[in-house]
Amino acid sequence: MGRQLSLAAPAAVTASSVVISLLLLLFSPSAQAFQPASHQHHHHHFHHPLASTVAGNEETVQAVVTSPITGSETNIKYPTKRGSEVDSRKIINYSTNNNNGDNNNNGGGSPLLALRLSHILFASKELASQTLDKLTKAEWNFEQMATSVSNCAETREEGGSVGWLNLSEKFNDKNNNDIEMKNPNEHLDLILPPSARQYIIDTPSKPGDILMVESNRGVHLVQVVDVMVDVRKLSYIKARNTKKKKKQQQQQQVLQEDRTSGVKVYSNDMELGEASVGGINSRQGTKLAGIMGGALLERSDEEVSKLGLTYKIETMGCQMNSADSERIEGQLMSLGIRPLDESENTDDDDDEEEVTTMTDDNDGLFQETKTIRKSKKKKPDIIILNTCSIRDHAEQKVYSYLGPHAKRKRDGEDVTIVVAGCVAQQEGQSLLRRVPEIDLVMGPQYANRIGDLLEDVANGNQVVATEASHIMEDSTKPRRQSSVCAWVNVIYGCNERCTYCIVPTTRGVEQSRPVESIVDEVTELVNQGFKEVTLLGQNIDAYGRDMIPKRKFSDLLKIVGSVPGLERLRFVTSHPRYMSLGVVDAVADTPTACEYFHIPFQSGSNSVLKAMGRGHTREKFLKIVDRVRQRLPDAAITADVIVGFPGETEQDFLDTLDIMEKVKFDTVNTAAYSPRPNTPAADWDNQLSEEVKQDRLHRINELVLQHATERRARMMDRVVEVLVEERNVKKPTQVMGRTTHGYIVYFDGDIDELRGELVNVKIDTCQKFYLAGKRTDEPVR
Repeated sequence: MGRQLSLAAPAAVTASSVVISLLLLLFSPSAQAFQPASHQHHHHHFHHPLASTVAGNEETVQAVVTSPITGSETNIKYPTKRGSEVDSRKIINYSTNNNNGDNNNNGGGSPLLALRLSHILFASKELASQTLDKLTKAEWNFEQMATSVSNCAETREEGGSVGWLNLSEKFNDKNNNDIEMKNPNEHLDLILPPSARQYIIDTPSKPGDILMVESNRGVHLVQVVDVMVDVRKLSYIKARNTKKKKKQQQQQQVLQEDRTSGVKVYSNDMELGEASVGGINSRQGTKLAGIMGGALLERSDEEVSKLGLTYKIETMGCQMNSADSERIEGQLMSLGIRPLDESENTDDDDDEEEVTTMTDDNDGLFQETKTIRKSKKKKPDIIILNTCSIRDHAEQKVYSYLGPHAKRKRDGEDVTIVVAGCVAQQEGQSLLRRVPEIDLVMGPQYANRIGDLLEDVANGNQVVATEASHIMEDSTKPRRQSSVCAWVNVIYGCNERCTYCIVPTTRGVEQSRPVESIVDEVTELVNQGFKEVTLLGQNIDAYGRDMIPKRKFSDLLKIVGSVPGLERLRFVTSHPRYMSLGVVDAVADTPTACEYFHIPFQSGSNSVLKAMGRGHTREKFLKIVDRVRQRLPDAAITADVIVGFPGETEQDFLDTLDIMEKVKFDTVNTAAYSPRPNTPAADWDNQLSEEVKQDRLHRINELVLQHATERRARMMDRVVEVLVEERNVKKPTQVMGRTTHGYIVYFDGDIDELRGELVNVKIDTCQKFYLAGKRTDEPVR
């Protein structure tokens, strides 16, 4: 252990004492210096009408175009061309209104309301610069440094926490003496003087940035921890019924009894707005309105239970979507909305059905009719479809799924329909035109703000939230699908412009989370009993390059891997263009990091890689593989590959097979190329026939199975450490877990006893995509 620093510091710290403290920290191991913060500051609703002075970018692409693939209008909120601006500080322009005709943007003012800040105060710029360098390399923790060496007595014990900086503050307005225009940040004068605040507000920034600011107090290192955005001001809002009856207006705030739930509610606009479809009796108020409108007089568990509002979420696509769904569920459950138990029956009268049978007795056959009572299965009140747009026909699958739920609404049922994820971002308002029963369309950037958006839905509106926005930290906790393994987002979006990929237009530009926020989340997960964490990013190796100053993913790996109590650490997805050899070294040097790498190479042909816009060559990819084999000879390597890309020749395809033979991947996710909306390759005239694409897909899949079998065969008779996750659904007497390589392993055991445990298993069965064995006391070998 490194030398412990006293957390108690004198009110006035001299420059020399700061230097001594810094020197002490220099000789502390990085894992000791970067302890997780003990103070967590979660924001709630901020109600002041604010206006931001943060500059926007005049060239932001915000258009609606007709897709030649789907035939529908598609939503473009992010730049799509290679070489276009990718700085989120410039692209996310909060000063521009949507101008959507009947859009109700909920009042004036900028949607960007406030920044949550922390700071460290120094006596000199030299000391501040030295500390900034260490913070950039993630060798030191911002909050611990603030606690140890900051000259600010007011924030030192809180780890440098300044709190929220209201962005509506006006400076140098001598003519405004109105007492009602009181400075909203006056309480910060002793911490951040007005000159420092003006610099921060005038400087475009995003979470994770660290600014060096001078004031009459000294030199501040100011970290932007979080942003507060009024997402409702960024939304397209369409009233289902624009005419309000006078009688309904007079009934506002009249207390009445909800007959269906027995819960007292207030009648207001939110409850009385008429629906535009079916026979919904809006005069009695919807269940959603009861939750969202503040209608419950007392939010007791019993009353929420009586209201009985339930949801069902269907998730398509990648791990990012799975993580987004967990955040959506966390928001819903915080509102008292619970997941539907598929076995639940309704309180309605059972259906009766007459069944006629023929019975044979001594007198011969005779007919017997019986009446059978069938219980009605309960249906969810809120349907959420979290969509993926990667695969072909993604949009058609969405419309097909929505059909039965839209019919429920047309038949008069009180059901709320939400379409989230990448297809929602891609299609935007066109989804409402295709399926007018939809209530809410929201892009991935709003996954943890569904509660705010449902307020407008409950008020009788249809809402589309697809505008570019900074990602805010979660104010509620995700509902994890596992109690053993958890996803943790570290970077959102992608700045690449691969010619086949729709992700940059649906998930936006890269936005890295602050190191401290990531460490806090992982620490909390470990405290809750989670054993394994997977760091998520569409292009995870790009982590930190969007920050000021820039950070490295390899540094983040080391820091997160050192969180006390964490057993295993994984990460996806890597990009050969940006994956540094330092990442391989970080995995090799971090005991908790699993010997597993997912590195999509997409093609083994340099000419195809160039056409794809991948930015790397086959030689660069193989160099990374060589480093993995050198440092971690037993590591598992998996990948993604596209065959049948426009212009791909038979030799190009053979080059892909050649790379597979050289590497022998543990698993490869394969796909035949399919044109996606808003991607350059979709419009090229050198498309390959479906026959050629399917032939190559079949051939490559045969090689995938061969190599998967070979790679797992090497595990025969070895003893491996397995983290037990769940029961084997096909054989309940067995449990399922994974090795550090990511291999699935089955063995006999009681899941209630073994869930979350690390168990040594001797392998006696090796199949293409799983292993099996028996528990053993032998050491791992």
